[in-house]
Amino acid sequence: MIKKTTLAAAAAITLSTSASQAIEIAPLQTGYIYDFSTNIDGGGEVSSHFFHLSGSRRLQLESRRVFVRLNASYYNNSYNFSGGPIGSLSQVDPWDSVHTFNLGASVLWRMTDEWNLFFLPTVRSAGESGASFSDTLTAGALLGASYRFNDKLSIGPGVGYVGQIEDSASVFPILVIDWKLTDSLTLSTGTTVGATLGPGLSLKWDIKDDLRFTVGARAERTRFRLSSDNPALQNGIGEDNSIPVYGILTYQWTDLIQTSLLAGVGVSNDFVVDDANGNRLTRQDYDPSPFLGINVGFVF
Repeated sequence: MIKKTTLAAAAAITLSTSASQAIEIAPLQTGYIYDFSTNIDGGGEVSSHFFHLSGSRRLQLESRRVFVRLNASYYNNSYNFSGGPIGSLSQVDPWDSVHTFNLGASVLWRMTDEWNLFFLPTVRSAGESGASFSDTLTAGALLGASYRFNDKLSIGPGVGYVGQIEDSASVFPILVIDWKLTDSLTLSTGTTVGATLGPGLSLKWDIKDDLRFTVGARAERTRFRLSSDNPALQNGIGEDNSIPVYGILTYQWTDLIQTSLLAGVGVSNDFVVDDANGNRLTRQDYDPSPFLGINVGFVF
């Protein structure tokens, strides 16, 4: 199953010192992804429909060295569990529609012509339909720096902190990189057009000025509060973990509109279910999960 965490999504703001690219990351995006049915250990199957809407807006500041962009997104991941023997995770049907809202900012400070400092705070609500809003809230941030060696290479370290519902926060290192290998190939972290929004690494091939192919991979963890009306796990906690590996073909129809087709497979997948206090109830692996999707971006 492919998930869409957002904390590291705006990390690409740190890479603005690189050469300009023909296809921009659209400030307004919407799209749909279908995860095909795959088997769960212990019996049964799962598939999902995923819808997303995200937008960002750059603030106009007097400073020529400080740049701020506000970000907001909404994700709806609707799961369909089926089959399985009595007592299996699939037969219990642990959750259905999960809603995720994110509000954040991307702050870039160009300290010198070579050094950039970035800070990305975010607040997130993740919960099944009917979950108490106050029980779905978490916060996190990224902090780091990048050094611009030349027009083709920027690289630097950072650290991320992500709060988790009824669990220890995730703290992890970050490597920010934007490396123009050739005139048409770029290796980078941060966002990609039409991609999932977790932290990861991608290789972009600019086939033409209006056509790009991207391959990448991301490690993703999605943890969410279950509904107070959930018949099996009242106020419990669900978690979906995966490493999606994907390819994206993006076409820039006009200066304002772009379309992306994406396909891939999620690997190293597992579901985790905890009770309302975060005590582990079960963990179940599930098979690699192929997915297909479409994304539409608007540049303005």
